[in-house]
Amino acid sequence: MKLQRLRIENFKLFRAPLEIDGFTDGLNLFAAPNESGKSTVAEAIRAAFFERHRSSAVEHLRPWGESSATPTVELDFELDGKPCRLTKAFLGKKRCELVIDGKAMDGAVAEDHLAALLGFRFPGKGASTPEHMGIPGLLWIKQGTSHDIAGAVGFASDHLRNALGESLGELASSNGDAVLKAVESERNELLTPSAGTPRGPFADAIRLRTDLEAELERLRADIEAYRSGVDRLSGLRRDHQRDEAARPWAALREQLVVAQQRLDEAKGLSDRKNAQDAVLKQVAAQVNSWRTQLQAMEREEATVLLRQKNLQAVQEGLAKALGELQAWEPRHAAAAQADAAARENLRAARQVASRIAQERAVDSLAEQLAALVQSHEKARSEQDKVSRLQAEAQALAVPEGELKRLQRCADALRTAQARLDAVATALEFELQPAARVRVAGIELSGSKRQTVIARTDIEIEGIGRITVLPGGADLESLAIERDRARDELAALLQSLRAESVAAVEERARLQALRKGEASAAEAVLAALAPKGLSALAADIAMREARLTEARQVLQNMPPALAAGAAVPSSAQAESEEGAARTALEAASAALNDAKVAAGNAREQVRAAGDELAAVKATLDDPMRATRKAEAGGALTDALAQQSALQDKAAELAQQLQTVNLPVLAQDVERLERSARQAEATHSQRANEITRLEVELETRGALGQEEAASEKQRELEHAARRCTELERRAKALDHLLKLLREKRSALARRLRAPLQKHLDHYLQILFPGAQVEVGDDLSPGRITRQGQRGAQSGDFAELSVGAREQMGVVARLAYADLLKEASKPTLLILDDALVNTDEERLGQMKRVLYDAAARHQILIFSCHPEAWRDLGVVARNIP
Repeated sequence: MKLQRLRIENFKLFRAPLEIDGFTDGLNLFAAPNESGKSTVAEAIRAAFFERHRSSAVEHLRPWGESSATPTVELDFELDGKPCRLTKAFLGKKRCELVIDGKAMDGAVAEDHLAALLGFRFPGKGASTPEHMGIPGLLWIKQGTSHDIAGAVGFASDHLRNALGESLGELASSNGDAVLKAVESERNELLTPSAGTPRGPFADAIRLRTDLEAELERLRADIEAYRSGVDRLSGLRRDHQRDEAARPWAALREQLVVAQQRLDEAKGLSDRKNAQDAVLKQVAAQVNSWRTQLQAMEREEATVLLRQKNLQAVQEGLAKALGELQAWEPRHAAAAQADAAARENLRAARQVASRIAQERAVDSLAEQLAALVQSHEKARSEQDKVSRLQAEAQALAVPEGELKRLQRCADALRTAQARLDAVATALEFELQPAARVRVAGIELSGSKRQTVIARTDIEIEGIGRITVLPGGADLESLAIERDRARDELAALLQSLRAESVAAVEERARLQALRKGEASAAEAVLAALAPKGLSALAADIAMREARLTEARQVLQNMPPALAAGAAVPSSAQAESEEGAARTALEAASAALNDAKVAAGNAREQVRAAGDELAAVKATLDDPMRATRKAEAGGALTDALAQQSALQDKAAELAQQLQTVNLPVLAQDVERLERSARQAEATHSQRANEITRLEVELETRGALGQEEAASEKQRELEHAARRCTELERRAKALDHLLKLLREKRSALARRLRAPLQKHLDHYLQILFPGAQVEVGDDLSPGRITRQGQRGAQSGDFAELSVGAREQMGVVARLAYADLLKEASKPTLLILDDALVNTDEERLGQMKRVLYDAAARHQILIFSCHPEAWRDLGVVARNIP
């Protein structure tokens, strides 16, 4: 199959007709920027073949915003050496026409015939999807789908199998395949298809064996526990009888009484030592108190000199603070005077600026008011114009639909008159100037042609009269039809008060013209008065009031200064006032700091004097010497008492060193616990003996050894069943593998033609590489030399770019296979190699150039510079 010409119209991007001809038999390269229509051209080819012409699911083929357009595609192509033309129109005026070697077909018949020839089918309803596109869907690569080949191969597999011959089909339907399925079915009853783990009866047998093993193990554990219980009961009875005779807890109680007596004696000695220590602490506190009192009196005597030095220092600080205060007072006064002058200048400058601003506001309001008054006058004029034009348009109005009705009547009258003229009798005259001829009472002269539909008399002066009797079976009915159309037209013209159809059309044209002028005037009116004349008048009144108010405010302002008066600008005055204010604030802060410093200095002098006076008053107290002497004597007595108490405490401590009080307390605790534990152990052992006796009597009545023997027999039977099923599963699994290997070997021999074509292209793209053809005829595992040696992996594990390249290579191989089977082939690559690097793209160009010797290939790309060395000239989309 080879395309020769393509013409599309009203198809998505292309509203105007687009025609492409001059397709070559090999490579055809179309290179253009994005959004230029490359993919649209490819989609038009697909739609012409894949979509039913009567389908309502192809609204997307219409140009954007054209709801009434009829997408049309026309293709000239060659099929099996025969010229063909396919024309399809969708949605609007739906049609399908197919001409093959001069034989024409149309409608669904033509579509079904073409689908059978090319190897695809149509859906029952709705738009066509990839599953219906068959061989063309495989070879015509849509943008962004070149790497996804498995689905397309699956949809075209029946046609590919037919191309490989009947042997592959026989392989799928042979008795060997039935045997393989039977073996696989029996194997899958025992093992899972994927992992080969046990299932069904095999899994049930394994579970039964496992359950029996667990139950038997539990019974054996119970038997062992029974035997251990008997041994333990014997030991417990022996120990219980021994303790009943020896009674070890009684001896422990006697030892406890002796240990408690020793502990009580040691605690008495410790209590005396603690009491002696408490008295010693009290005496030590008295010693510290008298010593602290004497030290305080000594510090008071040394404090007088410190207080005198402090008073002298604060007096010097007061003198310095008073000096700083006297220095800042005149500076603050000067700063206050400068600030007052700056504020007065600022007030005068602001007054002048306010008057100037008010004068400008008055001028601006006056200008705005004048502009609004002018706009109001123009708007009133435009309003009058709109009313006049609307009235004229209303007077010229033709009722809705009457004009079209009138035109239909005129067309009907012309048609009826033409049909009547076609069957009426025609009379042609060539009269001499002196001849006198009258037809139906009307005198004729010169050259004339006239048709008659009824009996007509022709009177020739000096000759006589000729009567013409027209014939024809339809003449009378056609005349009646002509008269009816003429009467209807006359009635419509009369109702419209018009003389002719042209006059009514002129009225409609003038009405449209007046409406357009009225709309333009309304636009001007809307620009002049967006909110209407009333709002514009209200705006004028408001502006007038604001102007009056502004002029009154200006009049009430103080008069302008006399010419030549020096008034600084507002900015300058504000800057000077700010500087003066900052200087005043700094002077005020400094003066305040000086006042605070002087006040603090005075307070410090007063406090230092008070502290010195208080210290002197304390030292001059006559009772102070008596209190000092008494404190010294008391301290001497307390020291003597402290020494005596320390000697007694040392003696008690020495006695306590011979007695270890914590160890005695631990002995009491240890012996008491040992006695309680001996008694509790004896009691617990008695309880344990009773419990074991009951438990062993109960277990002995259950017959556990007999039950264990029965479970052992059941387990042996279940184990034999598992072994049988395991051998059967392994045998079936092994047999299935052998059958599959044999079947795969046979399938590989049958797929050899396709493998040959794949290997041909693969050696150009990946020298030395190998590819396996899967059972579904799609590329399978690929082995090639990489940077790290031989690499092998499934097709799906390749990168997107490599899958794109292999997808194109595989489609070329399918095309070769189909061509050998005398099937039509055409390849379309719509940006099929966008993820291919420069080096690999060079290899793909060699592949495509080689395939172009056998097939017509259409390549669409938005990178013309990448295809310059393809060997063909790139064409633009017109």
